[in-house]
Amino acid sequence: MTAVSPDLDEKRMTFLEHLQELRQRIIRALKIYVIAFLLCWWKADLLLGYITRPLAKAWKLANLKDAPELHGALAEPFTVYMRVSIYAALFLASPAMFYQLWGFIAPGLYKRERRLSLSFVTFATALFVAGGAFAYFVALPMAFKYFFTLHTPIPGTEMRIAPMQMISGYFDTVLQTILIFGLSFELPLILLFLGIVGMVDHRQLWRFGRYFILIAFVVGAIFSPPDVVSQTLVSVPLCLLYFLSIILVYFFGTKKPEPEVKLAKPRKRGTAAKKRADE
Repeated sequence: MTAVSPDLDEKRMTFLEHLQELRQRIIRALKIYVIAFLLCWWKADLLLGYITRPLAKAWKLANLKDAPELHGALAEPFTVYMRVSIYAALFLASPAMFYQLWGFIAPGLYKRERRLSLSFVTFATALFVAGGAFAYFVALPMAFKYFFTLHTPIPGTEMRIAPMQMISGYFDTVLQTILIFGLSFELPLILLFLGIVGMVDHRQLWRFGRYFILIAFVVGAIFSPPDVVSQTLVSVPLCLLYFLSIILVYFFGTKKPEPEVKLAKPRKRGTAAKKRADE
């Protein structure tokens, strides 16, 4: 008779029960998100000021004569306020949303792993916010500074390339960049979870490290200006997060047995010569 591990729940959920649990978690997360959205909508003008600050600062550093402006149609400010509130609510509601995510995953884990709920929520929220902050304070200012260097007089003419930023394009770029970096900074948490459930281990991640460095610099080339310093400032944090993941998986992941190395059996001396002699 096979012994049942005390760490496992005796009750197993059916597929329909899993769907019902998922539905309840999604509804709770949406309720929390709606409340966060209403709070962000209430302070949308303040959020708008924060998001336009990197552009205004880069404009000033570029020594442009006119005051910075965002151009758009009459009704576009309304849609911009809506988008800002939608994205900001994701960050505001992220602790509760990560908690609901953990609540759905936890029943499939061991009891000792389910005790990590507070650590999971704290770690996930911190990484998400850190990624958004990195985009806001590092990636976006570098990008704007580079773009303004392109708005210079055209050689051999009296014409000049003047910057004119459309309001929708600006906020789409900024908000999407902040969200992408926020999600990308969740990499250590994702790999740690895969390590806990035994899908990967630190040895596999270490072997894949060289390929991830290449991927990180490709991402840096896409989301940063085309100069070495900017690309490095974007790519290096991603590499550091990946190697932090390896350390976390090493200490907290499920330990896999070392691969066995089969040694060839040594031949007995004289066996080949004796065989030839018999022939």
